[in-house]
Amino acid sequence: MTITNRPSYATGDIITAEATPPGRGGISVIRISGAGARKLAAGWFDRDLPEPGRHRYGRLIRRTGDREEVIDEVVLACYGAPHSYTGEELIEISVHGSPVVVAEALDALYQSGARPAAPGEFTLRAFINGRMDLTQAEGVADLIAARSRQAADQARRQLQGGLGRAADEASGLVALLLTGCELELDFVEDDVTLTPHGEKEALVARTLTALDGMLAGYQTSRRLREGVRVAITGAPNVGKSSLFNALLGEPRAIVHRLPGTTRDAISAGTVIGGIAFELFDTAGLHETGDEVEDEGIRRALQVAETADLKLVVSAPDAPESAAATTTGEVIKIWNKCDLGGSAPEGSLAVSALTGEGVDKLKSALCRTATGGAAPGEGTVSRERHYNCVIRARGAMQRAGEALRAGQPAEVVAEELREALAALDELTGKRRLEALLEEIFSSFCIGK
Repeated sequence: MTITNRPSYATGDIITAEATPPGRGGISVIRISGAGARKLAAGWFDRDLPEPGRHRYGRLIRRTGDREEVIDEVVLACYGAPHSYTGEELIEISVHGSPVVVAEALDALYQSGARPAAPGEFTLRAFINGRMDLTQAEGVADLIAARSRQAADQARRQLQGGLGRAADEASGLVALLLTGCELELDFVEDDVTLTPHGEKEALVARTLTALDGMLAGYQTSRRLREGVRVAITGAPNVGKSSLFNALLGEPRAIVHRLPGTTRDAISAGTVIGGIAFELFDTAGLHETGDEVEDEGIRRALQVAETADLKLVVSAPDAPESAAATTTGEVIKIWNKCDLGGSAPEGSLAVSALTGEGVDKLKSALCRTATGGAAPGEGTVSRERHYNCVIRARGAMQRAGEALRAGQPAEVVAEELREALAALDELTGKRRLEALLEEIFSSFCIGK
């Protein structure tokens, strides 16, 4: 299969690339895949290649006429088709982690006819050769990009096929119902009903339940994968920057007793309770005639509007600002609790100065971000997944409505085909070249 938008994505040749991050290190791994990879590698290795599933120490050599030059001492591992990552002949060569050595080794392989792998091409071949479905391939990318333990756990569940199994279960129910409808169409002149009407409606209901299960927890799954955006808002001098620093565990933002120190939004990432958060310290919200402060407030409101969560901060010596509390999920913070006084109802008492209540705030952040529970193994986590399941669900709802209205079998069947197409697009059974290009081009080279 060749993806027309990217001619280099072809499965009939041998590809190679560094599979480890570029730069200096103890070891770099060069990966070679394709029919004939063993023969190609054998031309540069000074010993017999190991059997598939084994590795061997030797030297990578360059031959010029009768002269041999050692490129590096290496460990070479062989994997046979179809029991390799890509489903093809696969060679992995561990060389010393020098960019010079890697470049020389790759040049040698290019001279023998291998070509540089495009981003994500090894995983693309694994998908094309049936080693994984499209959701598992995306799980590979998500695992590599994971910034937190929970994001990695979620990616592992997807890589292990959790979402694909859920989609296949729903597809099986749709296919069962569609088969019944199509058989009835074959006997339409005989007015034969092969599947009782009540059984059809029950199958629709079971499918909708399965699809709802895949959608449940989508926002949490998305947040775990992308990170949770948290805007810290409130009036000037309530200690927003101090709270920002306390959550980060380092003095990232300038703190001063004079109000209005923060003019622009400052952001920094951190991991709390195994979840990646992107925190934003914003300008104090208040009436002002200063053009620079007004711009800072405008930006603060913009950040708050797009954030997943908002920490709305007030303090004993400063009022609560309601300017950014109208939308989204909010945690109200009563900062500077060390000054005395009682926190307003519904507010969490915290002292960024002494650290009192900061651990409780971190727990509240994690609880609010995840809804108090981890997503199931078959939950969608990407917008693409979500849109596919929403399309399938809409088609199933319309199929159910057509059944209840006594519509002809061909009307119901058309909706069922739409649902099946959406689920097949989710798992990659329905291959769209533009979609594959979009997904795999975002991978790193060598994966």
